[in-house]
Amino acid sequence: MADAVTIRDLRAGDRTDFIEVMALAFEQDPLFLKAFGARGQGRSERAVGSFLSFMFDMNRLIRGTPRGLFVDGRLAACALLEPCASPFASAIGGIASALRFLPVAIALPLGATAFLNAYTKRTRDAAPQTPHGYLVMVGVLPQAQGRGFGKLLVEDAIERTRGNPRATGIALDTENEANVRLYERWGFRRRGSLDLGGVHAHCMFLPLGEPG
Repeated sequence: MADAVTIRDLRAGDRTDFIEVMALAFEQDPLFLKAFGARGQGRSERAVGSFLSFMFDMNRLIRGTPRGLFVDGRLAACALLEPCASPFASAIGGIASALRFLPVAIALPLGATAFLNAYTKRTRDAAPQTPHGYLVMVGVLPQAQGRGFGKLLVEDAIERTRGNPRATGIALDTENEANVRLYERWGFRRRGSLDLGGVHAHCMFLPLGEPG
């Protein structure tokens, strides 16, 4: 019998499972290695958990879309999608983000806060100035990789963004060169590559047409 695969919005009660899935999914990600270190080499699991909890809560606060893919009722993959936002909403979200990030910054390793802030600013500056969605994170449990679950969540994010009449497209960033070719198959275009202290971020954008 085939496994039952479902995708739905994640609720507040899914936060712990989200953190567990994403911590494992991003364990070898260049961005996480730079910010938090490697497991068993001084990495603070508390810092990783605090950061992922912050990302989850902020996405829900700004009316984003935390999505989860479940296999037989168990969370196997997650994605965070930010919606198009008005300048006012962006300003309010920025203030709320700064306030909520304070406890996280205390838990982060020395220098990680400055690195993550620089990463966010430079990658967002590389995105178009027109309204667009932003696929913040997509992660799949290591044991569930290779089954197309990440592909399903990316396609889900694209369709949800396409449903917004203001959206001109969807942006994302990846630190893995191999992922660039995968995203190009969906029509994403590389807008630039940034060197952030040894971490190379590839900034990509998928045009979905001008808003009607």
